[in-house]
Amino acid sequence: MILGYLDTDERAYDLGFATLRLRIRFDRDSAGVPKLVFSSTQPPGERAYRISGEAAVSAFVAMDHDGELMALLRPVDGRLWRHERGAFFLAAPATRPPEDPSYFLVKVRALPTAVQFFFRDQGGTEFISIPDDEILSVSANRERVRVSVTAANIALPKEKLAYAVDFRPAAKAAPLLEGLGLSRGSQRNA
Repeated sequence: MILGYLDTDERAYDLGFATLRLRIRFDRDSAGVPKLVFSSTQPPGERAYRISGEAAVSAFVAMDHDGELMALLRPVDGRLWRHERGAFFLAAPATRPPEDPSYFLVKVRALPTAVQFFFRDQGGTEFISIPDDEILSVSANRERVRVSVTAANIALPKEKLAYAVDFRPAAKAAPLLEGLGLSRGSQRNA
């Protein structure tokens, strides 16, 4: 799973605003089918995945410590896309608080003016990329769909952590996420 920021030039950054040497963009293939394209600069390469659906939802991300959730991303509105290898969420909040424009709850080691410039002038926003092979399970109740993910620890990449990613409302997210992670995990109603 990748948690980070994306600017209007399609450049992706990690939670500390370091470059991921990755560009993410939406495109269409020759038949007009929408696709999500990940372009790496180091090593050079590109992967494109067909998009099968999208919905306007809100997202919330937390680290899962044996069922106790520690928030990483405050609830934020945006768009969720389902593609052939996972899911992708791009935040699109109606407003951003000027004193704390990021919805990620992490300490950013950058000048406050640089962070404000990123969001205000560069059109930056938060994103979540969830590959199918990192999904442990998908569960739903009346209000939300929870995607349980195992991914590298941000501080210690060789260690795996559990994350909970909630999408609301369930009525919009559930049809889009149906079958996600079935190659590895399970789906159930909770």
